[in-house]
Amino acid sequence: MFRLAQLTLLLDIAVGEGVPVRTVDRLGFYDFFSANPFVVTSGEGERDAADRLSLRLAGFSDRQLSYVSTGQRFASRRRRLQHDLALLVAYGLVAVDNRGYRLTPSGRELAAALTSVYADAYRDAARVVLRRLKRLSDSKLTECAQEWLGRSWLLIDVLDDVAETTPELASGRGRGRQRGRH
Repeated sequence: MFRLAQLTLLLDIAVGEGVPVRTVDRLGFYDFFSANPFVVTSGEGERDAADRLSLRLAGFSDRQLSYVSTGQRFASRRRRLQHDLALLVAYGLVAVDNRGYRLTPSGRELAAALTSVYADAYRDAARVVLRRLKRLSDSKLTECAQEWLGRSWLLIDVLDDVAETTPELASGRGRGRQRGRH
């Protein structure tokens, strides 16, 4: 439910920021970086410093232990995204059309009703992230994500895809060898 609420908030902020969410891949990047905003604000420029200050004031910390394994967490979160989107569509909170993913009126109502300190902080983080990423082409966004996350998330994702399509790994046989590679 927590991830579903985050996606609902993110899609609500995207509308407010004029950011269309046309693909699952782009939504995956927006979703992950909104929950981990210091990954995209690690530069030395004035904008980076101002955004980091805004995030700290909103309650985010750049000293979280979880920032050590961002690549692995991105791969895991991205794998759950389609399921989460399917649930939001089934609940009537999100619709998909030729413009991409958008909240339904019920989804907008729910997003407005999410009133907590974390929801407000997440909204602030989503605004920072969307302002930074909205102008990037899909290829440039992928290139930046590779730089921010390191190349290890690509390897993990490829191995997960192999496990799903290899019968002996998907059935549980050979599982130990697969885990050893992660």
